[in-house]
Amino acid sequence: MIFLAVNVVVLGALAWWLVPEPTDRPDTGADRVRAAFEVQDGRRVTGPPVLSARKGAVLEIQIASDRDDELHMHGYDRTWPLRGGETRTVTLVLDQAGRFSAELHHAGIELTALEVRPQ
Repeated sequence: MIFLAVNVVVLGALAWWLVPEPTDRPDTGADRVRAAFEVQDGRRVTGPPVLSARKGAVLEIQIASDRDDELHMHGYDRTWPLRGGETRTVTLVLDQAGRFSAELHHAGIELTALEVRPQ
């Protein structure tokens, strides 16, 4: 009986020592992909035509547009309103692999293509 009690105590102490502490801090190990775009008269003036990242990365896009519009990220089914004359920064966790179009709905153009590689 004493042997069993000692084993329970030892195993409990090992479990307490080996289990990592929970944390409420976000994972900062994710890659970040940043790009800036300028849109005038419904056309991309600056910014890359294709963005490439690994699945799990965080995408940060900064868009300055001279007109109101809406950015739609196909495949992720996310939309963000854009106000003319203002710069908007949008952030998206890339949790799906594939090639996706980032489209300006009112202008009817592809702002950029997003290629997300598997991890």
